[in-house]
Amino acid sequence: MKQCLESSYEVSLGFSIHADFMTHSITAEIFGYPRGGDIMFKKLLGRLNVNMRIYFLIVIAALGIIGIVMVSANSIATALKYEREEQTRRLVESAASMVMDYQARSEAGEFSKEEAQRLALRSVSALRYDTHQYFWINDWQGKMLSHFNKDLVGKDILSLLDARGNKVFVDIIEKAKEGGGLLFYFWKDAGGIEKSKITYVKGIPEWKWAIASGIYVDDVKGEIWEVEKGLGVVAGILLIVSLVIAGLIGRSISRPIRRIMDGLTESSGQVAVASEQVSSSSQELAKGASEQAAAIEETSSSLEEMASVTRQNASNAAEANKLMSETVQVVAAANESMGHLTSSMLEISKASEETSRIIKTIDEIAFQTNLLALNAAVEAARAGEAGAGFAVVADEVRNLAMRAAEAAKNTSSLIEGTIKKVTEGSAVVQKTNSEFSHAASSVAKMGELVEEIAAASNQQAQGIEQITRAVNEMDKVVQQNASNAEESASASEETSAQAEQMKVFIEELVVIIGGTGGSEVEANLRAAKGA
Repeated sequence: MKQCLESSYEVSLGFSIHADFMTHSITAEIFGYPRGGDIMFKKLLGRLNVNMRIYFLIVIAALGIIGIVMVSANSIATALKYEREEQTRRLVESAASMVMDYQARSEAGEFSKEEAQRLALRSVSALRYDTHQYFWINDWQGKMLSHFNKDLVGKDILSLLDARGNKVFVDIIEKAKEGGGLLFYFWKDAGGIEKSKITYVKGIPEWKWAIASGIYVDDVKGEIWEVEKGLGVVAGILLIVSLVIAGLIGRSISRPIRRIMDGLTESSGQVAVASEQVSSSSQELAKGASEQAAAIEETSSSLEEMASVTRQNASNAAEANKLMSETVQVVAAANESMGHLTSSMLEISKASEETSRIIKTIDEIAFQTNLLALNAAVEAARAGEAGAGFAVVADEVRNLAMRAAEAAKNTSSLIEGTIKKVTEGSAVVQKTNSEFSHAASSVAKMGELVEEIAAASNQQAQGIEQITRAVNEMDKVVQQNASNAEESASASEETSAQAEQMKVFIEELVVIIGGTGGSEVEANLRAAKGA
């Protein structure tokens, strides 16, 4: 069986490779894969109209269907042969199960061994399948116990040979001892014709029996032929129906396509003319947009320069405003310091006047002291020698009083000079303070003016920047318009080229529909090209 299956697999593989090769070749020709005969194939197709090409495809499909039928028939043959082998195996094992049932019942004591064997032989001998197929039983010593041919029952069969001279029953007994399996050999049928036979053997080791049954391969081939014949009839019907449908489809395709080609020919000419007009307009628009974009670009450049100058002025004004703010702060601080200085000078003048009064008081004290010393000297003189020491002391006190009076006089002169100078300095300071106040007021006004100038310059710079941005946006829009106009011109040229290409496609379509040679559609197409 293994050899048969391997042979079937090789046949199936060969059909599969052949079918794949045919499919690849057909696909390569249909979809334009590069092959050696591509040019010749195109020339061949150029001579065929659409109907003939559809019929050509039907022929290729028919070849494919034939290949598929052959592969399917081979697969069905293999499957059917395997099924018959499995059927024989199942039937033999069923008969063996029946015998083993009697053997088990004998061991259970229901029957004697001889009675159980007799009943088993009678039951198996009566079994039939497929109207004429039967089972036989022989023991392992080569004695036939049960057979459809009663002449063989009870005889030694070890010496029996098959149609090729092999001791087939020796092989059957060996297979039974192994537990069972398939055997392939040649045997003569009832008419004496040598045929290949497939037999399944099952062993009954407890009774040392071999149960077997077989089928002729020719019977299986007959069934296979019936299946292949049915597939052939179906394939033939499909081919005839396909040819009829192909003819109808070819007519239904070619007639509308001819009408469409006439319309496409006229439309392609109109599209070409319209594309040329649109292309010319788009080129003019692109030229005008480019000039406008150049002018706006120059304006934008000038505005950029003005914006730069204005930003510089605004920056300088802001810096001047900052410096004026600092100057105002310095002048205010100097004015405040002058106020403090004026207050200090007034306090110094007041202190000097107080000192002058104190000096006058000291001078008056010194004068009184001098008078007192003089009176003391007079009194000492009156006292004589007893008052001599007191007179000396009084004289010293008078000298000190005179010196103190002189020092107070000198100090008073200096203080008066100082007061005069302080008074003059205070007047100068007050005048300076007044001038600083006036300067601070002027500087504050100047700061306000500079601040307004800086704010105006900043606003002017912002306005120019806004104008510059607007001009830049306009420039972008104009540039986009110019780009769109150029793209439109390019698209128009591309449309014109596509219209020309469409004319070429129509020519090819004319060849496909009508084959080689002239036609009304080709004449119309040449007239459209001339226009």
